[in-house]
Parts: sequence; C-alpha cells; structure tokens
Amino acid sequence: MRMKTNMLEKTGSSEQVESFMKFTVVTFGDSGVGKSSIIRQLVGEGFTEQHIPTVEDFYVKQMSYRNKTYDLDIIDTSGTYEFPAMRRVAIQKADAAVLVYSLDKPESFTKLERFMEEIKSCCDDSNRMIPVMIVSNKADLPKLSEPTFFNANGLRISACDYVESKWKCKWLATSAKFNLNVAALFHKLLDILCPEKKDLPRSGSILWRKLR
Repeated sequence: MRMKTNMLEKTGSSEQVESFMKFTVVTFGDSGVGKSSIIRQLVGEGFTEQHIPTVEDFYVKQMSYRNKTYDLDIIDTSGTYEFPAMRRVAIQKADAAVLVYSLDKPESFTKLERFMEEIKSCCDDSNRMIPVMIVSNKADLPKLSEPTFFNANGLRISACDYVESKWKCKWLATSAKFNLNVAALFHKLLDILCPEKKDLPRSGSILWRKLR
C-alpha cells in the first residue's frame, strides 16, 4: 500500500480531507471465464461477446469509495499456464488478487487450486500475505448453478462457505455481461485493504469509564 497524496476540499466553513491511495490488483483464472470482461466493465470499456485471449494487460482505474479516492493498477493475466514467470512477477507487485471461475466451465473452479498455490508460494518467499477474492462469474446464464461443495462432515455447503473454510477468502458472484457486482467486488477488496477505523469513545464519557 502506498499513500499518494492528500487533498483538502473546502465546503463552506469546513474542510474535508480526501485521501488518495494506490493499490495493485492481479487477476487469475482459466481462459474464457471473463477476467478481462470484469475489468473492462470496471474501467468503463463495456462488454463484448468476443473472446480475445490475454497474455498480460494492464489497466488503471481511479475509484471513489467511502469518501476516499483510490488509484487501482490492475494486472490482467493469461488464462493459460504458459507464463509462470510473468505470474510470479505479478504476484510480487500485487497488494491483492482476484481469482475468477465461471459457471459455464465447472473445471475452471478446480484450476483455482494451482493459482492459490502459486500465490501462497510467492508470498511465503517474501514473508507477506495478500488478500484474495474468489469470483463466480456469468451469474446471468440461465439454468446453471454452482458446483456442489461439501464440508468435512459430508454436508452440502454453499460456494461462499466452501472458499472461506478452505482458503479463508471472500467470495462473490458477478456478471460481467450485465455489470452485476463488478464495482462491489473491488469495494470489498478495498474494505479489506483499508478497513475503516471504529471511533473510540471520548475520554470522560460514560462508555469510556465503563471500558476502563
């Protein structure tokens, strides 16, 4: 995380401080799951049905959220396993990662395992951790459902519960085609990267005395 600058906006007699912060986000997932489509919707390029295989693309998005402004550098990686060195460099640069699978490619979920292993290995080497969001894309497709997941007791559980228990990650369903939950995905990442500080009770208040 890098603090970029601060800006003071005068509104009448008060001043509002707006913080500018910059983060790098890397996306992984099988070819054709919609990684690039999600990013293009976020940056305002819209949706296209045509699939153009990605080697590595780079996007920049300035996003306002919770009275702050963020600069997001987004690395869109290849959907194949042909470029491990490029993926490793991207992970080393990243402050967070987004892993995407799609409902029309059930095997794309199982391929997330390899990406998670690469992220863990790379982060272990540099003695750090980065938050990861798991995204189920193409929620708009009719008659398709999530893969079936079970817990340790053999009980069926949701995809959200499964990824949180298996990888300690947050999960979200999106539709790049209809721009569903695209902004929410990055808002959730920012909630993790920049958690809001809870106001502490003021000295002398009843709650303060109780806490003491």
